[in-house]
Amino acid sequence: MAQQVFSVQSALSAREAFDRCIDLRRVSEWDRGVTAPRRLTGAGQSAGSTYEVTVTGFDGKPAAVVYELLEVDAPHRFVMEGTNEVFRAYDILTFTPTDDGCELHYDAQLELLGEQPPMTNAELDALFARVAAVPQHGLRTFLNP
Repeated sequence: MAQQVFSVQSALSAREAFDRCIDLRRVSEWDRGVTAPRRLTGAGQSAGSTYEVTVTGFDGKPAAVVYELLEVDAPHRFVMEGTNEVFRAYDILTFTPTDDGCELHYDAQLELLGEQPPMTNAELDALFARVAAVPQHGLRTFLNP
């Protein structure tokens, strides 16, 4: 399993930042590696809500991923899990108020599935470091409009 952890400072309140991030229909606004996000089920800001997004697969072709909101503690934290036949992504987003707005702490984990994964764990670690840099950069802009 690969893991990347980063923090982003925002001028928005924790509530505003939380509301912007938990609406996964907007994920392509802060992660250019994601396209065509759409809600499948649920009210959006509640545990059990599901979303489908398209990402570039390990083979370079578009791949669908279904994300589910597993835990929601508004406006402090939410946990989401994305799966398809090749991988499982598990992300924890925590919003902490600061004097100037808030801080987002993002803990992202990625695990390959199946008996014959498309790469080794070492290759996944190296790739995930580059992949996670994209939403880290995008969130700086998205959370500081």
